[in-house]
Amino acid sequence: MRIRVYVPVFADASVVDERGFVEMEPESTLGDLLGLLRIPLKGLAVAFCVVNYEKSGMKRVLHDGDVVSFFSILAGG
Repeated sequence: MRIRVYVPVFADASVVDERGFVEMEPESTLGDLLGLLRIPLKGLAVAFCVVNYEKSGMKRVLHDGDVVSFFSILAGG
């Protein structure tokens, strides 16, 4: 199955193709994807991650065509 990923700067983007997709096995979870992307501190990173623009946990099963994105804390003043 293909998952669209908006890769954060702290991830390993080498597993993402030129169109922004990652190939995964059926029944893969968000935790599996974070591991594939070599996201450090997965437990913390999931707090900044959404699937199809909704908050999700590590055990969320992904489906073909899902969109996974991350938001970051911005410094401001």
